[in-house]
Amino acid sequence: MHDHTRRRRATAALLPVLLTALAACQSGGEGGGADARAPKPSVTPVYEVRLDDQLSAASKATTAAGSAAFSWTLTYGSDKGTAVDRTTGTQDYAKDTAQAERVLEVPRRFPADAAAELGGRPGSSAAPETYVVAGNDVTYRTRQGDWLRYSSSAPMELVDLFDGVLHRAGETAPYGGTLAEVVRVSDAERQPDKGADGSRTYRLSVPPQTAEAALPPQFSSSLTSDKSAARVPLTVVLDGEGRLTAATADFGPVLDTLHEDGLLEGVTSLKAEYRLSRHGEATVPAPPAGAKRAQAAEKALTPLTKAKPGDCGSTDTGLGGSLELVRVTPCDGKAAELRVFGQVEVKETIEGNPTGVAVKKAQEKCEAKYRAAPRAWVRGARPADTFYTYGAGSSSSAYTGPDVDIEGTYACYVYTAGR
Repeated sequence: MHDHTRRRRATAALLPVLLTALAACQSGGEGGGADARAPKPSVTPVYEVRLDDQLSAASKATTAAGSAAFSWTLTYGSDKGTAVDRTTGTQDYAKDTAQAERVLEVPRRFPADAAAELGGRPGSSAAPETYVVAGNDVTYRTRQGDWLRYSSSAPMELVDLFDGVLHRAGETAPYGGTLAEVVRVSDAERQPDKGADGSRTYRLSVPPQTAEAALPPQFSSSLTSDKSAARVPLTVVLDGEGRLTAATADFGPVLDTLHEDGLLEGVTSLKAEYRLSRHGEATVPAPPAGAKRAQAAEKALTPLTKAKPGDCGSTDTGLGGSLELVRVTPCDGKAAELRVFGQVEVKETIEGNPTGVAVKKAQEKCEAKYRAAPRAWVRGARPADTFYTYGAGSSSSAYTGPDVDIEGTYACYVYTAGR
């Protein structure tokens, strides 16, 4: 878990802000080539197979259609309003390609920490984010119009950090991280309702370990263990030919598990909706010209804890506002959101409970750095006279004795007027 805290120079209060923890590994479609899914599979009519195999068969029938338009919506409710994370686009199953736009809308009174975990801020309606998927690679367009390419062939330690983008390269469908991944591995529990047009509606529930595939990586990792016995209600609609047209899920029963991990605090409901249309008719647009000149993310991004003092950076990376990796940018440019004024290390032996000690020690060191920093570096801080720390701490202890070793590396920074 990374620590992200801020401190006003005039006070000693700690104001922790939880950031997202990146999930472990990209699970995109096998093979990186554009034709990784060709040829089309031979499909047995969906409604002729056993009941518990019908949803898996529906995934195959959907793929066999060749292409589809889709919408993917996550709705986060709270007592202070509802945040909506909506993605729309098209995907080509045979070529394993997709192009999509994501828009995040967060109401003004929405819980600030939860908004940050979504990659937004209360009261904001972020500019559309564009993603182009080809096999296991995902290309993202920044607000300045340049492109970053995330590849599953990057060094493994970076692929783990790229999961906030690479989860969009799917295994069941070209665009991943949706309920398509859940439907494929779910078993129908009872006979579906049949519509006059031949459609079928299935109502079932799935364990958290299955449903987590549809959540962003910063949340899904909390549902991979067995600590929650709750199940997620899932509704699946197939057309008369057995192709997926809609799926909805209610993640409300597992919110307590997320809250226990300090995630989505203040969020009281979480629902997901996936819709497909224009099967076999939708066409994925050719990638924009700029996407072909995309920078490799492993070369364009820098860990915040390795940025040089005085560097300015941007979290406009497609990684959901994560501070794990940032783009170092000119301090006088529109892209600059933050400025690093120091880097500190913590390495001490203490007695007792180590929880929070490393970040507290780091913050004390950052305060000294803040006071000594050139005024030009911190004068534009927003909020005024407020700095933040970000980094990772760890602890270890011997089998006997009260001593605990703590250590960590932390960046000291301010947000700027460009935020």
